[in-house]
Amino acid sequence: MSNHFSVQWVVDALQGQLKRGNPETEYLGISTDSRTIKPGEIFLALKGDTFDGHDFISEVINKGALGVVLQSGRLISQGKKDFIVIEVNDTLYALGECAAHYRRLYGIPLVAVTGSNGKTTTKEMIAAILSTKRRVLKNQGNFNNLIGLPLSLLKLSSAHDVGVFELGMNRRGEIARLVEIAHPTVGVVTNVGPVHLEYLKTIDEVAEAKGELFQNLPSEATAIFNQDDPRIQNLSSRFSGKKITIGMKNPGDVTASNIVPLGADGMRFNLVIREKTLPVFLPMIGAHNVMNALAAAGAVTALGEEPAMIPEGLKNFRNLKLRQQLITLPEGITIINDTYNANPVSMKKALETFSLLQGSSRGIIILGDMLELGSHAAALHRELGREVAKMGVSLLLIMGKFSSDVREGALSGGLPSTFIYIGKNHQHLIDFLRGVLKPGDLVLVKGSRGMAMEKVVEGLMREDNPRTSKESGARAPKKI
Repeated sequence: MSNHFSVQWVVDALQGQLKRGNPETEYLGISTDSRTIKPGEIFLALKGDTFDGHDFISEVINKGALGVVLQSGRLISQGKKDFIVIEVNDTLYALGECAAHYRRLYGIPLVAVTGSNGKTTTKEMIAAILSTKRRVLKNQGNFNNLIGLPLSLLKLSSAHDVGVFELGMNRRGEIARLVEIAHPTVGVVTNVGPVHLEYLKTIDEVAEAKGELFQNLPSEATAIFNQDDPRIQNLSSRFSGKKITIGMKNPGDVTASNIVPLGADGMRFNLVIREKTLPVFLPMIGAHNVMNALAAAGAVTALGEEPAMIPEGLKNFRNLKLRQQLITLPEGITIINDTYNANPVSMKKALETFSLLQGSSRGIIILGDMLELGSHAAALHRELGREVAKMGVSLLLIMGKFSSDVREGALSGGLPSTFIYIGKNHQHLIDFLRGVLKPGDLVLVKGSRGMAMEKVVEGLMREDNPRTSKESGARAPKKI
């Protein structure tokens, strides 16, 4: 929060009760992190599965906190007489209410993006395009949930004239609440796929959860619909307001034609917006990123911006760290570092990109588990193995709880057992690779965030790591 507000304002916004302190006192901001709180800020004590902010009250007082927001029944005696104490029924809900009130003080347009895959890339594309002419606020990193989004919105100031925010979820009701807080003027659902099945059980339930964005958009907002995704098409009845359609298989208001892959340099295509054609250079690998660019173009169009902004913003776009980053080692080995996260859809897209870039190179694929798939996990990992077997790779290295399922699928798909290696941990994979990598190899590394597969990439990049085999030919993996 960049402006000074009275304690009474925050009490009203939080729907709380002031138990101690002067309501006219001005505060400098709200913090939920006792480690980074600054003097003059109010500490809002959140309670999670493994932590309780109420346990850190003494710490924030010592750091100069102006006051605290506490859950009902957790009143404290610490602090001076004028120390602010606000009581609320639910501190997480109160944080959202505070952000919602604060967002409405700024009548700027705001784009909300969700989806099973591509939501971060699409959000970043929209922000990059708008930043050519506008002053953009976006959420950083994984600040896309019921804690991160409100904290991001509280950074709004007069320095911003548009917001672009990613909405994340893993349970029903979370997107609806985030939309209620953010009050978007444009809503985008990139696609629907088998993610968070540990909590949502079926893809149809995932669609219902993502569809909460359309269902809860303000009536004056604009919804961006992906016509290539049948589940999103089925959600169109959830929103009766203005719509912009995007698609390649089923061209809509925004589509692409003449897509030309340029290898590691990216791709060129014609962006078509309601019969207006614009040539675009996108410095990103993977045809799926054209679809992300269409979603971004649809959102920018919904804001009423000039179409010429779109090619300008995309030509210099760089994806975030760990998302299909191309790394070339001195020995001529190319690594596709796609280790930020993984689910069945993003795995398929990564394999398509790998195939596009492989050419005559020897292919090596290194995979960690896809997490949060619940009872579907084993079957989906077997399917992943079958997909890899179709690639004609020289080596498949796997790690994680579901390695045996990936191996089983790969074997059933025709990949020889001598081409498969299961590592116990990252270092095992790195040590094995030292003996098999050869100049010119193309290596894909991917896995869910919890698998931290970037450690394999980091190991290969270390200068003290002999990355290529000194033998005349790389040794084959040992039989499992």
